[in-house]
Amino acid sequence: MKYFFLLVAFFTLSDLNAQFSDNFTDADFSANPTWIGDDSVFTVVDQSGNMRLRSNKTMLNSSFYLSTASNSSQDTQWEWYTNLLFSTSGANYVDVYLTANQSNLLSPTLSGYFVRIGGTDDEICLFKRVTGTATKIIDGTNNLTNSSNNSIKIKVVCTAAGEWRLDHDLTGTGDSYFTEPIVTDVSVTGSSFFGVSITQSTGSFILKHYFDDFYVGPIIYDLTPPELVSATPVNSNQIDILFNEALDEISAETLTNYDILPFQSATTAVLDAVNAALVHITLSSPLTNGNVYTVNTTSIADVALNISSSQSVQFTYLVSETPSVGDVIINEFMADPSPIIGLPEAEYIEIFNRSGKYFDLQGWKIGDASSDGTIQQSWLYPGEYKILCATSFVDSFLNTVAVTSFPSLNNANDVIVLKSSTGLVLDQLNFTDDWYQDDVKKAGGYSLELINPNDPCSDQDNWIASNSSTGGTPALINSIFNNTPDTQFPQISELIATAPNTLEIFFTEGMDSTSLANATFVLSPTLTVSANYVLTAHPHNILMQFNEAIIPSQIYEITLQAVGDCWLNTTNLSGQFILPEAPEKGDLILNEILFDPYSGGSDWIEIYNNSEKVIDLKNWQIANYDDTIANHKTVNQHYLLSPNQYVVLGKDSNFVKTNYPYSIPGTFLYSELPSLNIDSSTVYIIYNGLVMDKVSYTDDWHFQLLDDTDGISLERIDINGNSDDINNWHSAAKAIGFATPGGQNSQFYPALENGEFNFTSSTFSPDNDGYEDILQVNYSMTKPGLLGTFTIYDDRGRKVIELFSNELLATKGTFKWDGLTEENTKATIGAYVAVFEAFDVNGGLIFTKRKAFVVAGII
Repeated sequence: MKYFFLLVAFFTLSDLNAQFSDNFTDADFSANPTWIGDDSVFTVVDQSGNMRLRSNKTMLNSSFYLSTASNSSQDTQWEWYTNLLFSTSGANYVDVYLTANQSNLLSPTLSGYFVRIGGTDDEICLFKRVTGTATKIIDGTNNLTNSSNNSIKIKVVCTAAGEWRLDHDLTGTGDSYFTEPIVTDVSVTGSSFFGVSITQSTGSFILKHYFDDFYVGPIIYDLTPPELVSATPVNSNQIDILFNEALDEISAETLTNYDILPFQSATTAVLDAVNAALVHITLSSPLTNGNVYTVNTTSIADVALNISSSQSVQFTYLVSETPSVGDVIINEFMADPSPIIGLPEAEYIEIFNRSGKYFDLQGWKIGDASSDGTIQQSWLYPGEYKILCATSFVDSFLNTVAVTSFPSLNNANDVIVLKSSTGLVLDQLNFTDDWYQDDVKKAGGYSLELINPNDPCSDQDNWIASNSSTGGTPALINSIFNNTPDTQFPQISELIATAPNTLEIFFTEGMDSTSLANATFVLSPTLTVSANYVLTAHPHNILMQFNEAIIPSQIYEITLQAVGDCWLNTTNLSGQFILPEAPEKGDLILNEILFDPYSGGSDWIEIYNNSEKVIDLKNWQIANYDDTIANHKTVNQHYLLSPNQYVVLGKDSNFVKTNYPYSIPGTFLYSELPSLNIDSSTVYIIYNGLVMDKVSYTDDWHFQLLDDTDGISLERIDINGNSDDINNWHSAAKAIGFATPGGQNSQFYPALENGEFNFTSSTFSPDNDGYEDILQVNYSMTKPGLLGTFTIYDDRGRKVIELFSNELLATKGTFKWDGLTEENTKATIGAYVAVFEAFDVNGGLIFTKRKAFVVAGII
């Protein structure tokens, strides 16, 4: 029985000396196992969350060691981790003794095997030492340890037959071992110790040697087939396929062991020279950008000849392409997220890739008028939406990309600019809250959405507030999406001529710049085009200059041949233009005023061009009187008013047209007006700071017998009469609906000065009492042979009597009225108006005038 226990003890002790492991989690190297040697110059420290053995010697040009008992030699596996935080050299390296016959690893008579990490060739190699003489038996790959951070896992195996294999993994994980050439050597047998010897020469190497996870013991045989980890495209013609362990070279380089779908054939398969778990596959045809591929492998063996069954892995081939202007557009944005309608209270900008390209957004910029934010890494596929937002809101939306320094958008108006990483402006918006086209939605909580992303020259008309019940459609198709192409021809909307020789042509939509630049221009009367300025890619206007000066107030016709809009709808366009003239006082006059509108309506005024000039109304002002001329309202658009034409200024033309049947379409121009009081006010029309006309009215100017002036305009009687004279204004007639906006006044009566008439007295009383019983009229004409008509009207504009019609007149004469009407009844007491007209024998009116008088009497 005694011998039995001795035998057990012997084998147990032998086992302990033969194998050991140490990961220093006990923060100690004095036990389990016990390390001896220069133990004062080693320590255990925490490196990146792991307790590791580290050199602690600060002396330069020195060698020091640490060893532990180990009698393992053949049929053994050695494995450990080392981290050298310096580039090795011939004077700075580490020797790890696998076997040693002495504990002092610096002994000149030492025998054993060791792995050198570093040295002159910066390699990992295997030496044998016989009585102090070292000989390299595995010459490792050069330049493996010339980094400032060498994180390495090393494994050495020696079989019972003395076959040595040296593996190293430069990733430090032990997952990608590379095997150096295998050798057989039995020069040194037996072992008593394992250890680490460090040689350092300068101060830059001290305290930079780390060791961990030592294992010495039986060979750990690999019985598991290699696993396929990943496939990574290197370029369009090469894929790198990674396994979890070193591979058998023959199976790794057999082309039939690989299948790539969609169909790709491999021309070569080469095992990596450093990482034996990595295979480089060369393809016969290039990969297609954006495609998802599946790599199938079969019959791949590791170095232990464990053969894998069929395995597969997918990869996407992506190469960032160069964007052009318009490839990626701004498709939606939330400038004012409050109040919340349904979306998070966060600003965002949605971009859309309308091209067939693939883009890496890393380094792209999104900005507003004041700053740029940087878009972080993310792929944008063809037809894909991405939501750009501040980093803090990345989790608030789908398909988001974080933007550092995301711009804060102004609610009412701002600029949004999208730039590529090279600074190319891909899309830009200058938006205002008018884009919402909805007063409720522009108050907040609703995004602005693009209607047609294919519109080649998208502008304000292509945007509107979202119709989504949540207030927006981030990362989804827009609620107002409509990609119907434009098939309508463009039109000329306006032609503006400016002195002396410039014409600006405006179009109803964005135009194709190339067609405008190459257009042929035909003008009548003839003008020669000297320059044609097309300033943008999709202009709404062009600027032309002529060699000749444009004649003011002359009508010109122009035809643009073969011009097209952004959608390339090509046609010939024609229009007319006139160079307006500078106005003088009295050229434009106030001709009709509505200061007491119907309920729901607005004030308006009518202006008449009483000159022979064409006058542009842009920058004219309307003002009223408030201790001084004040409350100026400016006409902000071009409007050419031709001679003898009318224009109506106000805010609500639809209301006017609806309520006044004699309105003339095409004569209305939107303009803000100063307040026109009902009881009295003064209206001014002003140009370049000069008052061109004014009317100071009161409500007494209306016809006195009107019960209500609501909705009734004041009309000018004589365009050449005094603007500020009560006698030159009258209430519009009931028969034409109480106003004539845009047309000749119902009370219009021009004064022709080719004659004169007057009353002996402006009052008479036909009561046969002998005092002023008749109305005596005296007249004089400037030429003989005229035909005359004299008519009397009551104060409501009703004809009372026509004293004569087309009667031959003398150059001077007198006639009378006795007060009897056409019905032979006595005229009632009240105001009357006499109208005297004279014609030449050809029917031309050469004289007209009217005067008021009163029929008096006792009531």
